Amino acid sequence: MCSSDAWRYAEDRLLLVSRTFALNINILAGKLHRSILLAYLYLRIADTIEDDPVMGASEKGRILSLFAAIFESADLADSKIQQFVEALPESWKSSEDPNMDLCLHAGVVVPLLHELPEKYACPVREVVVEMCGGMAKFALRQEQALSNGWFTLESVADLDEYCYYVAGIVGKLLTKVFAADSCFINAERQKKLAQLDVSFGLALQVTNIVKDCIEDSGRRVCFVPEEICRRHGFEHSYDMFAEGADKKACAAALGELVQKAWKHLDDSIEYTKLIPRVNMRTRLFCLWPLFMAAQNLSLIGDGLSVFVSDKKVKITRDDVKNIVKNTMRHFYSDRWIDETYNKLKASH
Repeated sequence: MCSSDAWRYAEDRLLLVSRTFALNINILAGKLHRSILLAYLYLRIADTIEDDPVMGASEKGRILSLFAAIFESADLADSKIQQFVEALPESWKSSEDPNMDLCLHAGVVVPLLHELPEKYACPVREVVVEMCGGMAKFALRQEQALSNGWFTLESVADLDEYCYYVAGIVGKLLTKVFAADSCFINAERQKKLAQLDVSFGLALQVTNIVKDCIEDSGRRVCFVPEEICRRHGFEHSYDMFAEGADKKACAAALGELVQKAWKHLDDSIEYTKLIPRVNMRTRLFCLWPLFMAAQNLSLIGDGLSVFVSDKKVKITRDDVKNIVKNTMRHFYSDRWIDETYNKLKASH
């Protein structure tokens, strides 16, 4: 496949495998757009392996290691890509799942990284290797836990570690490629960004955990730490989803994660304001998911609505359109960003 066809495949695949991130990735342009597009697709490949409901943890670890090995050197060896693809389950070849199709086409999307300058490509390789290692670790932990019925996390530290590997390290990638792309981000500004960047990924991940907790319980998964749930009268975190569970106690437990998400969002807003105003597209890339997360948390409030509503509590398409429209008008104004964000936070 020629380079232009390979990029077309990558762009098309993004729209099929991303529910929301395609929107803000596609506001970017040039090498920054391409580096984050490729990073997203590579991490989606890793995520597809880690999420597979059939594959055992040791097999997931083996395949994730094969994928990480591709990125351990800059040459992205074809032999390593082929070895990874050949290790994928045979059943994936007949699947219509676009995520599995993406994995099978690693030989199309991985070599595209060669077309980017090293200052963009190196951070992408680093994040893939680190995320694969973390995912393999938690896949094994999840399998061991599920043998007893549920996947749970004991402590807030466990939650922080999990969220770091699946989302926090993305913030580190963003700082590096933002700095590579903008001559206005000097060493001092990059250092300030680096102090906040992990929170960018954690804000979005913890918000999703709060928003999706009922959905996750259907898979016998609960990310609300056991130590939090015990503080609110539950022997185990999954007791929150038992028939007759005290809804106020459920809300109080989940509410601790709501507050945690808000704290990470506070840092993420400061992170975004450090991006020079002249880098409009980069600011919008950050503002859109952050304001969507803040509006979702505002709707969720103290957490009770998650347990008493018949429908999943989340923002509407019109809400998304309004966020896009308003931020495009005011992206340059730190004062507007603060005022709008603080209104959302106060209303929860």
